[in-house]
Amino acid sequence: MSQRVYLAGPFFSNAQIERLDKVNALLTANETIGYIYEPRAHQNDEIVSKYPSMHEAMQSKEWQVATYRADVQAMHQADVIVAVFDFDVEGGNVRPDEGTIWEMGYAIAIGKPVVIVEFSQNDEPMNLMLAGSYTAYFWGTEDIKKLVNYNFIDLPYHGTEKEVF
Repeated sequence: MSQRVYLAGPFFSNAQIERLDKVNALLTANETIGYIYEPRAHQNDEIVSKYPSMHEAMQSKEWQVATYRADVQAMHQADVIVAVFDFDVEGGNVRPDEGTIWEMGYAIAIGKPVVIVEFSQNDEPMNLMLAGSYTAYFWGTEDIKKLVNYNFIDLPYHGTEKEVF
């Protein structure tokens, strides 16, 4: 038996993509995971091909609706949501991406466990509602490496020492 993972996280910069790639590699190496859905790999190419650029396609209602529906369907089909919290760390913004937070909240609402991954070990306290909703929280580069051996079938609690407000 293996789990299906929905890998949430921003992919608007090279640094964000690099973080997603690192998490994806660890999840791929984990023997309890059988499939990983990463939204950036599902950009509705048939719609994008109608436009001169990806940016223009993303501005279209057709692409937005199709992408939203595909991602929501993928969350329903997943067994667990893994959410990469880091957004614009390089720009000094330690707050998580709004889309990732929405995906997390939706996952909780439909009864899916959430595993949070945060590379930046900042002193920013965590909101109570986020702190109360995760199954596991991997915080910092060394802790994140443990994803490769985490049991995504039993989903044991893995907490963090972050301050909560």
